Amino acid sequence: MEYRIEWPAPMDEYDWATQEAKGWMDVTVAWGGGGRVVEVYDPVRLAQSVAGEIDRLGHFTAGNLLVVASVTRANVESAISAIADEGFFDRASSH
Repeated sequence: MEYRIEWPAPMDEYDWATQEAKGWMDVTVAWGGGGRVVEVYDPVRLAQSVAGEIDRLGHFTAGNLLVVASVTRANVESAISAIADEGFFDRASSH
């Protein structure tokens, strides 16, 4: 499957360092048949977000969650490539 990752904005090394420290970001994966926003988290930030949502709302949901060791460009690109190869976006586009 051919796809492209649409980053939230043009990002330089400083922006990536900031993003990695934050531990999450949303990216859009676009392909010929559509697109899907993917929520990317590192494990620590995900645990914090889950706990916060449970405290606030009593539950946590995430439709297109991707967890990587750290939120770096290389990790995000590698993980998206892997899930694309596994057919993740084919399944997502059929909904």
